[in-house]
Parts: sequence; structure tokens; C-alpha cells
Amino acid sequence: MAKVIAACILLLLSALAVESSEQLQKAASVLPDGQYYFFEPFSEGWQSKWVNTTSSEYTGEWEWVKNYSEVTEDYGLRMGSAGQKHALSSAFEKPIEVKDSTFVVQYEVKAMNGLACDGAYIKLLQKDAAKKLQEFDNNLRYTIMFGPDRCGSTDKVHFILQHQNPVTKQWEEKHAKGTPASSAADKMTHLYTLIIRPDNSFEILVDMQSKMKGSLLKDMDPPVNPPKEIDDPDDVKPSDWVDEPKMDDPKASKPADWDETLPEYIEDANAKKPSGWNDDEPLRVPDPDAKKPDDWDDEEDGDWEAPIVDNPKCKVGCGEWKRPTIRNPAYKGKWYPPKIDNPDYKGPWAPRKIPNKDWFEDLHPHNVHPMDAIGIELLTNAGGIVFDNLLITNSEAVATSYAEKTWKVRNKEEAAKIAKNAPGMVQNLSKALADMQIQIGELYKEKPVVVIGVFGVCALLMILLVYICISPAQSAPKSRQGAAKKKAEPSDSKKTDEPTPDDKETTEDKAEDAEDEEIEEISTPGAAASSKPKKRSSRKD
Repeated sequence: MAKVIAACILLLLSALAVESSEQLQKAASVLPDGQYYFFEPFSEGWQSKWVNTTSSEYTGEWEWVKNYSEVTEDYGLRMGSAGQKHALSSAFEKPIEVKDSTFVVQYEVKAMNGLACDGAYIKLLQKDAAKKLQEFDNNLRYTIMFGPDRCGSTDKVHFILQHQNPVTKQWEEKHAKGTPASSAADKMTHLYTLIIRPDNSFEILVDMQSKMKGSLLKDMDPPVNPPKEIDDPDDVKPSDWVDEPKMDDPKASKPADWDETLPEYIEDANAKKPSGWNDDEPLRVPDPDAKKPDDWDDEEDGDWEAPIVDNPKCKVGCGEWKRPTIRNPAYKGKWYPPKIDNPDYKGPWAPRKIPNKDWFEDLHPHNVHPMDAIGIELLTNAGGIVFDNLLITNSEAVATSYAEKTWKVRNKEEAAKIAKNAPGMVQNLSKALADMQIQIGELYKEKPVVVIGVFGVCALLMILLVYICISPAQSAPKSRQGAAKKKAEPSDSKKTDEPTPDDKETTEDKAEDAEDEEIEEISTPGAAASSKPKKRSSRKD
């Protein structure tokens, strides 16, 4: 029974392994299902679409890396120079203009060395930036900045929207409030998704899990729309304005018996010096029982002195005795007049409001400023940050579907590798069984015939095994029965080297057994092959 169960498990594991291998191969080459504005998996030929900045402050080198995670034949772009600035950008085929539609930006980050003081965010550059990508630096204006950043007390996923005041023509950064933690320091591959919807709502997802939901009209700092009225900068508080609600009672006077000179604490007059207190004894004395070592040389080692120990005569106390202090019952402290309501109180002063000459109202900030390029402009201290699978689309479904086929496959393999190397056999076994159950369910959805076939074979094997176990045993051959009977009877014959009838029969039995074993070995598939050295089925490229 155990062998049958083991065989079934091996069949399932083989099926799952094949399925996992297929998924890993697909993950490296899959394309988004549907329309998109921009897609970059950093496969061969990516260099023709990206431009390195010529600015002298960006000395960091970009590395095109292969197999940087558990997905084979997969490529990514890595910041290769620790402690240096990196910058490069890529133009879109045509400018992105969002008009009352959903806007989604999504990409993967793997911090191979962790995050110390590093950014891994991207910038969607404003229209006309594509004309000057060689000059790309921190001053080139963007529309959206999005992605993880970690340095010192900062650990967040940035979402910054640059919005223009149509009155003043000034651009201002609007930061999303309460953004989630970056989660990128654990050296695993993480997926970051920003969704902006036509109802002005936005959502930030990390690893396909919603981490923040907000409104462009309510949850940006400073707000997208300025206040309609502002404080008058020329208004000044009047000199006679009283904004203190309470005042000292002018009619109150200090009581005659109120003595402010009395101390808060006084000596306890009732305290007495404890019996046995030695006023003239020091607290520490040389050890009277100590003796100079025999090998002590005063000329070489100096004058010998006994070690200092607590004075045994000071168990009660030594030195000058002082009475302890207690709180003075007559103490009252400094006198202050009581407070009363201020009759001249006018309330808190505030400058008057005037119309804001720069006021405007944009009720559709989801229609962000047009963009025509994407840029990565960062300083990395740790180095080794990999970017992959940059996707910009107008469909949440396209982004989710692509993540299911790429990041989710990668994440499952990375998590399995970590779990395999983690301590705790019982925990690992439990997680492995749970993962197997999930994988079987996913395999059934995609290939139900394979799962049904495997379980069908296992069921037939178990039925056959049960039938063999409960069926009546056949009679043994007569020759075997006789031999068994004779072997069971005690023999009084003298031991000799000559063969006896029993010995002859035993020899025949052995020959029959050997013949049976030979037939079983030949008829067992793979038995002969197992006795030969196995060739390596694969090699490391």
C-alpha cells in the first residue's frame, strides 16, 4: 500500500513539475493579453529603444542580466554601480493622453542586495520630453513618479502627481498621503501597480495585493485644487485684541498665614540614630585577613597593599549620621491669585479671508498631463536593483492577467526556494502539502484530463492491491508441502558431508526459487537498467 501511495505522489509531483517547468518557460516569453501603451520585458533588442543620459553626474552603469531569478531565459535591467547615480529613458511610440479612462502602470523590482538607501521608482515624463532624452536628469519634468523608495526613516511606495495651475501656469507636486511601505528589502521580486480610475480614485497594489485606496481630490498633499479663499496677508491683529479667555482675579489677595519661605521638605525630628551606628568608622577598609603572597617582591612589584573590602563594623551604618527628610506639613509654596473669566476676551484672532486670485477647480485630475517617455533616474547605494516587465495600459484586466502569468509564477518559485532552505521540517512539510494542494487545483483548472488521469491510475492500482490482499491464498505445491513438513521434523541422523534426500530437495527448492527470482527481475521494467551506472540526463550550460 505504501508503495502505491508513493507511486501516486510521484506521479502527481511529476505532473506538477512538468507544469511548473512549462509555466516558468512561458513566464519569460508571455505578452500582455490586450492593448497597452508601453511594454518592456528587456528581451533582446531592448537597447535600441533606450537612451543613456549624457549628463556627467550619472556615472552608474546599467547591466543587462539573464536568469536573475527562478524564471529561466528571463532578462532584466540592473543598476550595476553601487554608490552612483543611474539614468536612462525610453520614448513611447506615441504620447499617452488619458481622457476619462483607466490608467495603469505596473512593473517588477528585485533588490538583489536589499535596500539600504536606495530608490527603485520610475518617472513617466511629460509630453515633449522624448525630444531631449539625452539630457534626462532630475530637472526634466514628469507627470507621475511611482515606485518604492527606502532611506533612513523613509520607507514607502511613492505616488507623486505633477499638476499645473492653469491660472499661474506653475507646476506643483501632489504627494499621495499614507502610501504603503516599500516591502522591497527582502531581496525577493516585488510587483508594484498604480491604478488611476475615471472617478478620480486611485489604488496602489504591492504583489497583487491592494495596499492603499484614495482619491485624487481628497488624499493628495497639497490638495490638487487650492482653497477658494485664503488669509489676507496684509491683515494684522489689533493691538487691543484680547485672546486670553482667563485672567487673574484682581480682587484676590494672599492670605495672611501664607508663608512662601517655608521649605517643602524638613528633617524628621522624631528620627533617632540606630543602635550600633559607628560615627568614626570608614565604610571601606583593607581586608584584615589578606596576606602578602610569598612570591611578592617589593622591589619589583612595589609595596603590597591589602585589597579593600566592606567594613564589617558598618553593618548598621558608619560615618556622620543625618536625620532623614520628610515633607513639611506647613509648606504651601508660592501663592497665585485664582483665575476668572476675562470680560474683555474676544476669542482667537484669525486674519480675514479674501478671494484666492490663483484659485481654480479641476474636477477631473485623473486626466493627467500627456506623457511621451518613461525614465529611471536614481541613486543606489547597495546596487543590484533589477527592473523588469514594465507595463503601461488602460486596462486593469490586462495588468492583472499579465501579472498572473509572470510575477505570480516567479514569486511562487522564489517562495518555494526560500521555504526549502528554511529550518523546520514539519513546517516545511506542512507548507509543501498545502502548496501541492493549491498546485493540483491550478493544474486541474488548466489541464483537468491530466489530474483525472493520474488519480484514475492511482485508484485502479489501489483497487487491484486490495483485491490481491483479500483474495484466498492458493495451495502450495505438494513437493513444497512435503519439504516443509520434513524440515519441521527434528532429525537424529548424524551430520555428514554426503547429501541426504532432504538436502537434494532443498537444493531443488533453491533452484526453483532462483528461477522465480530471475523471472521476476527480467519482467520488472527498469530492474536491469538500475544495476548499471546512470548517465547524466542534463548538463549545466
